[in-house]
Amino acid sequence: MTDEGRVGDESEAMLPPDAASSGLSAQRLFAGGGEMGAIMREMDWAQTKLGPVESWPRSLKTMLGVVLGSRFPMLLWWGPDLLHLYNDAYRPILRDKHPASLAAPAAQIWAEVWDVAGPMARSVQEGGPATWTEDLQLFINSGSMLEETYFTFSYSPVPGDDGRVGGLLNTVQETTVKVQSERQIRMLHDLAARAAEAKSKDEAYRIATEVLAANELDIPFVLLYVLNEKADGASRVGAGGWQEEASPAAPTHLSLAEDTSATSWPLAEVIRSGHELVIDDLTARFGPLPTGRWGARPERAILLPLLHAGQATPSAVLVLGISPHRTFDDRYQRFFHATADQVTTIIANAHATEQERQRAEKLAELDRSKTAFFSNISHEFRTPLTLLLGPLEVLLSDPALAPETRERLVQMQRNALRMLRLVNTLLDFSRMDAGRHSARFAPTDLARYTADLASAFRSALEKAGLSFTVNCSSLPAPIYVDRDMWEKIVMNLLSNALKFTFEGGVNVQVAATPGGARLTVKDSGTGIPQAEQSRLFQRFYRVEGARSRTHEGTGIGLALVNELVKLHGGEIHVASDPGKGTEFTITLPGGREHLPPEHVFESADVAAVTRNVAAYLDDALQWLPYETPAVASTTTKSSTRLLVADDNGDLRNFLVSLLAPHYDVQAVADGREALAAIQARKPDLVLSDVMMPNLDGLGLLRALRENPETRTLPVILLSARAGQEASLEGLSAGADDYLAKPFTSQELLARVRTHLSMAQARNELNAELVRANEELKAFSYSVSHDLRAPLLAIDGFSEMLQEQCAEQLDASGQNFLNKIRASAVRMGELIDDLLQLARVASADLVRNPVDVSGLAQVVCEELKRRDPARSVSLVIQNGLAAAADSRLLRVLLENLLGNAWKFTGKTAVPAITVGTEQRDGGAVFFVRDNGAGFDMSYANKLFQPFQRLHQQDEFPGTGIGLATVRRVVERHGGRVWAESSPGHGATFFFSLPAPLPAQP
Repeated sequence: MTDEGRVGDESEAMLPPDAASSGLSAQRLFAGGGEMGAIMREMDWAQTKLGPVESWPRSLKTMLGVVLGSRFPMLLWWGPDLLHLYNDAYRPILRDKHPASLAAPAAQIWAEVWDVAGPMARSVQEGGPATWTEDLQLFINSGSMLEETYFTFSYSPVPGDDGRVGGLLNTVQETTVKVQSERQIRMLHDLAARAAEAKSKDEAYRIATEVLAANELDIPFVLLYVLNEKADGASRVGAGGWQEEASPAAPTHLSLAEDTSATSWPLAEVIRSGHELVIDDLTARFGPLPTGRWGARPERAILLPLLHAGQATPSAVLVLGISPHRTFDDRYQRFFHATADQVTTIIANAHATEQERQRAEKLAELDRSKTAFFSNISHEFRTPLTLLLGPLEVLLSDPALAPETRERLVQMQRNALRMLRLVNTLLDFSRMDAGRHSARFAPTDLARYTADLASAFRSALEKAGLSFTVNCSSLPAPIYVDRDMWEKIVMNLLSNALKFTFEGGVNVQVAATPGGARLTVKDSGTGIPQAEQSRLFQRFYRVEGARSRTHEGTGIGLALVNELVKLHGGEIHVASDPGKGTEFTITLPGGREHLPPEHVFESADVAAVTRNVAAYLDDALQWLPYETPAVASTTTKSSTRLLVADDNGDLRNFLVSLLAPHYDVQAVADGREALAAIQARKPDLVLSDVMMPNLDGLGLLRALRENPETRTLPVILLSARAGQEASLEGLSAGADDYLAKPFTSQELLARVRTHLSMAQARNELNAELVRANEELKAFSYSVSHDLRAPLLAIDGFSEMLQEQCAEQLDASGQNFLNKIRASAVRMGELIDDLLQLARVASADLVRNPVDVSGLAQVVCEELKRRDPARSVSLVIQNGLAAAADSRLLRVLLENLLGNAWKFTGKTAVPAITVGTEQRDGGAVFFVRDNGAGFDMSYANKLFQPFQRLHQQDEFPGTGIGLATVRRVVERHGGRVWAESSPGHGATFFFSLPAPLPAQP
């Protein structure tokens, strides 16, 4: 070999002539070196600058043996040109430079990074110390790009046989994944950390763009587009990483109707599909984009839809540039997905924060408006109330009044006083909210004053059959209270105790405490659940479902007590045990230091119980007696019976007096008593209040509509809730009419007459329908019989032809005969389905509690018996139940489950599920399969007779089964619908009445 093919003069000096005799042979040197050892064994080293292996110095062979035997990435550079020798573990670092890099000079192989690596290598080569570099960024040639990589490595000198530096040992570990992952995690962490700064969606857009644009190595550019309200266009709300403000790739607005062109972002496709999209031709699409921090133009981008929870369509699209220095592998894609998720979260959180702030501002404004309204309206009410109460008082002072007239006037006075009390309560709230209360705190003998107030309630409590104990011990010193406010505190607590107590009694106690006084009002009533006690003093809050003497009340009594106690500088606490009773405790501090000086007076007159006590007492007396409510019944020549249900005694008596001259009227105090009265003797019409204790009007209505015997009984609801929404609620619940209070006598009488007439006409029509159904049933059986006879003959003679004349028929004749028999079978199936549809339409509906789970199991077992070869995953939810006709429900399940069984026939792993789920605020049944499915554009035709969405030879059937299902559901007062997509199965939903409630 010539000198030009060798290492050079200096190298020759390091390769002594006797190296072959003193060193390892080539076979032994490369043995155990893995794939690189095998490659080196086959290599013609004489054609390299290293020359034949036999001429290599001992130090080179020794060091190369160490490198090849190591599992850690190692590179041995030898000679002045630093010729490449490396092991298997080092090969991935070379990318596509292997095997050309073997025995090639380092400056040639690593030309793109030699400006960094070269000086470091020369320093060690010239006798300097070994180097150590951690996570060094290098852009190395990899295929058609400069790939961003990171390495931790060291250069160590390797002495030659003569003691001088013969080469360098490069131990290296690629840390690209670690560095990039840490950088990406840091960016996502920064995004999450700054999320709290975003108080609006605009701030969220800005923050997200800033954080993403700061990570230019992973995301060369950022664009964020948000759909407009019409969803026909999108606006740019964020842009980062751009050196040019007016880049054609960053338009401020995009029309979704035009974005399919090759010169725009295809947002419409991303929004329509809901999936990401990668664009590969940015330069062709937009022209050369601005170069980034590392001088390379991005050529690819990914469009990511931002879809919030609960949304069906993305509301925004995030456009992110793909680094020209990175391979778009799974790891890189996962980073983009995590980024999109994080941006979606920060926008959603900011939107929620913005909505909460707006809601708080609206609530504050509403509270201010409410306070002003209450104040104004309360004052406006007081004038007409004064003009009502004054003349009433004058009229009642006339001793010559007839008893009936006096009773009517007393009712008017009682209810006018009640309205005055409510108006005063609203006025109290408005004053307290505005900080303008007119309290007058004066030293008061609190024990004596409380005892006087409580004594006014003794008659009402004793009339209710309750014991009443008042134990108000004398206090060592007067307590500063506003006597009018204290009266309201005591009256509200006593009214509350009477309202919720049915057995036992009520105890009132006033006692001294070390710092003042304590009032305790304890009852043995229904009690308050623990979960409800924290909300007890909220305005307008009512404990749902609590047993009480009346449903009347504003829900502000205890809230007012709480506010009044606070004005006194006191505290109120409640302790309650459901079923055992409730105890309210109020503690007031002594002295006057805790009170505002401008509201403290030293007048200590002990006034008598004020006239407000009478209003509280009159209210309470209307609730009594409760366990044996007065039943108003009249004797009239009319055979038409009406039932009136209302918990307000005055209104109950008024309705009876109004209706009694025309109808036989019975009155009860709540929905539970109304149900009992209806079961005992069914009326012709029910007139019911909506808000009543124990069972309200809507609950009564539901119970009547779920009972076949009372489903068509006319019901008119009365309610103090006016407005279209309240009316729609009552009518949608099944009421025949809804009458808002106050109403005129003539209007009520007219509506009662109208609905009685309609009920009579409906009964006559039902009788006609029964006769028509009987005729339809007879016709169906007749048609069925007349059609079956010729079909049986056709099928029988066809079978005889096949058996007896087979030899006389050619293949064509046999084919025709098979088609005749198949058509006869299909016609028979069609007759069966039509007959079943007629039976469903004409059968008497008998509702009973049905075990839907068990019935579905029976139908599934029958399907298995018919088709034992198939293996289908069947899941039936336990505990499914309904109030339905079991015969018709079986027909429904046979059709739906048979449908699912049929359309999963070509599915690899067929599965059918029966269960319930929540839809539109209620539970609905479903039958779900993973079969062929259908296009939702045909959903409206699905339940019509003879509608088929598949060819007969693909999925046979008559097209009547789903029409029968709809008829069954509609006969039960429910609805049925389906959801599906081709190839992804179908779900059929249907609603049925819940099981009948147990009667009290």
